Amino acid sequence: MLARWKKATLGLAAATALPAFGQSTLPGLITDTGVTATPRTMNAAGNIFAGQFDFAPGQEHAFRWSPISNSMVDMGTLGGSTSSAFGINATGDIIVGQAAIAGDAATHAFVWTAATGFMRDIGTLGGTYGAATGVSRTGDVVAGASTIAGGSMHAFRWTAASGVMNDLGTLGGTTSSALALSAAGDVVVGYAYLGDNTTRRAFRWTLASGVMDNLGSLGGTSSSASATNAAGDVVVGYSTLAGGTSSHAFRWSVASNRMEDIGAPGSAYSSATGTNATGDVVIGNFRAVGNATGQGFRWTSAAGMQSIEDWLTAQGVTVGNVRTTTANAINAEGNVIVGTLSNGHVYLARVASSSAGLLDVEDFNAGLARVSNSGLLAANDAETVMNGLHSNPMAMLLAPGRATFWVSGDAGRQTHSPYSSKLGIAEIGYGYRPSRHWQLNLAAGRSYSQADTGMGGRTSTRSTYVAPEVILSLPASSYLTLSGYYGQGRADIDRVYLNAGLPQGASGNPDQNTVGGRLRLDAVDLARLGKTRLTPYASLTWLRTRTAGYREQGGAFPVDWRARVDRSTTARIGIDALYPVTAATTLQLRTEAAHRFEKTGATTSGEVIGLYGFNFAGQDIKRDWLRFGLGAQSRMGDGIASMMLNATTQGEASSYWVSASYRWEF
Repeated sequence: MLARWKKATLGLAAATALPAFGQSTLPGLITDTGVTATPRTMNAAGNIFAGQFDFAPGQEHAFRWSPISNSMVDMGTLGGSTSSAFGINATGDIIVGQAAIAGDAATHAFVWTAATGFMRDIGTLGGTYGAATGVSRTGDVVAGASTIAGGSMHAFRWTAASGVMNDLGTLGGTTSSALALSAAGDVVVGYAYLGDNTTRRAFRWTLASGVMDNLGSLGGTSSSASATNAAGDVVVGYSTLAGGTSSHAFRWSVASNRMEDIGAPGSAYSSATGTNATGDVVIGNFRAVGNATGQGFRWTSAAGMQSIEDWLTAQGVTVGNVRTTTANAINAEGNVIVGTLSNGHVYLARVASSSAGLLDVEDFNAGLARVSNSGLLAANDAETVMNGLHSNPMAMLLAPGRATFWVSGDAGRQTHSPYSSKLGIAEIGYGYRPSRHWQLNLAAGRSYSQADTGMGGRTSTRSTYVAPEVILSLPASSYLTLSGYYGQGRADIDRVYLNAGLPQGASGNPDQNTVGGRLRLDAVDLARLGKTRLTPYASLTWLRTRTAGYREQGGAFPVDWRARVDRSTTARIGIDALYPVTAATTLQLRTEAAHRFEKTGATTSGEVIGLYGFNFAGQDIKRDWLRFGLGAQSRMGDGIASMMLNATTQGEASSYWVSASYRWEF
């Protein structure tokens, strides 16, 4: 199993959108091991993909990949060296294709199920080659092509109930191939040759008749059916025209019993790749004369053939600098289309009553991932309070019977990749030491952070917190500090993304709360170097931040975010070196090493409303870093002022910040 991806050019397709009765080829992926994976088909929900990847030099294996788990399953072979997946059922738990048997003496069609994790060899029609190319919605009917005894290729239909591969025959020639099925699997479409073995025709086979019907052509010598609707009474594909100089997309229906040229206005070529459940919307690709690259199209009898861009424009969408090259799959209603853009990314186009537009899915998901880190801002604020403002409890230590009141603040920035944010903290506090054995401190404050989330979007978090603290005296001038933290606030999240190539925004305001605690041990003045006093310390901090689920407002593609919980457990060891400059002023130098125990951050999940669900695995955490601090404490007026400059080498902690306080003793 390959668990992570460097590049995910697939993206996600429409939830409950893509019919099992039409298959399509999708662009490639590069895995984090550097091998190429080629997806060939997606399930109805658009959240599971199948195809083949480079298992070894000269060897390809079928795979099943799900962005929900962000993992790729090697489906193996039938004992040989290669395999490939071509079809997947609606739920994505049954996949079909071809695989080499032991010794690579033959290639057989297979059915793989997620329940068993194994391929089932469904054989051939008597020859040495078989490949399953399509599967019904439930996965119990399979179609494809296989050689028969003697070597000719014939279309077949196989059912789980019978376990038998049935030869569907030809149209008089020696060759046929099945390419797609209806939802129930009782209609199979593809192509077959006539008796001259030169003329190729689209065919439609039905279980009711048991006969392969010739659907004809648009005047040329070649036609092929690529998809059928749910009921199997509408078939789409392509056909050459008279003279053979061009090919056009066609739509055939039982009602008309003829092949309709749906055109290619101003273009030299068009081909249908799919149709919706009722068969009244057709999608595919066309290429204009003199244009080396194609465009995706959507066709209806009312509007005719429109490029995806023109379809969106007609629906009131302003289309910017974006161009489609294919249209690969369509949802049951016919208002969601998936294909590829000129940059190689997958797009998702939708026209609905509430919203309309086109997403570059890879860029859109990258923006979602940036916004998903909003919980880290509140967590980092709490971390800075406990180990920034409150990182020097020994400086707050009072004589028995004395009290103190203070005002303090932090300001800093986070610049370590992949973070970019700024923060500010303001606090007031009171402390009292009733006896030499213990001291109680109580602080309250406000924290604020802001991060850039790309294209002008930003996330800010605000929180009000309380931080109780108890300092206990131990033998040998050591002190144990027990600290708590509770913060309550919200995040203001403005997410900007490109809709049809132009910026558009959506926003949300989820509640956030953070709880945490810290255990710290200081050995005060454990050693001396001349006038310099050395105080080593160690601490363990635990924090939990919950960002509530929320639904974005505004934009054509708002997101419903599920609640997210970020946790961190961090150990620190360090040493403070104190040097008295005068009787009133002391310099402080701090060196600290930190280790975070979590290897990855929290997962983030949600739904692009009405389209697809997503689940982003927590990003890898930089677990070890160093902190350096330089500060001074001095009596000023009636109180004591202190300031420290801090910097860290990496991690989620602020890259640099300044802490300042002024306190009175009485």
